Amino acid sequence: MTIKILLYLFIAALFASCSSSGKVTTQAKSQRLIFGNGGGFTGIYTSYELHEDGRLFSQLTDSTQTQVNKLRKKQIRNIFEQANRLTMAYPAFNHPGNITWFIKYQSAVGSTEYKWGDTNVTVPGEVKDLYSQLNEIVK
Repeated sequence: MTIKILLYLFIAALFASCSSSGKVTTQAKSQRLIFGNGGGFTGIYTSYELHEDGRLFSQLTDSTQTQVNKLRKKQIRNIFEQANRLTMAYPAFNHPGNITWFIKYQSAVGSTEYKWGDTNVTVPGEVKDLYSQLNEIVK
């Protein structure tokens, strides 16, 4: 009888000691901004993912994420309002180059992506402004 109890306690302790793998689960209705840059000779991309709850993650090449920062609600609200305005003004912008910068906005409605790097195409000022603002929070 005591062996059964010890076995149950061991199994319970085993389950209690398990932890998360560090990967972020995404909710279907959550808003996210994924941004970064890359390409060139190495083809390596640096990207970040900002969630509507303020969590900011660094995206690693093996698809795992590491939390970098947590932003204030007011700052997050301003960023996502700017992203919403941007999607209304520009439904998409796809002009990658050798080195490409990108912003991907995901919401419950859908996904909008902006890529630029082509030196022959002028990037809308609102896209550059949002990218600059996002880069300021990762510094």
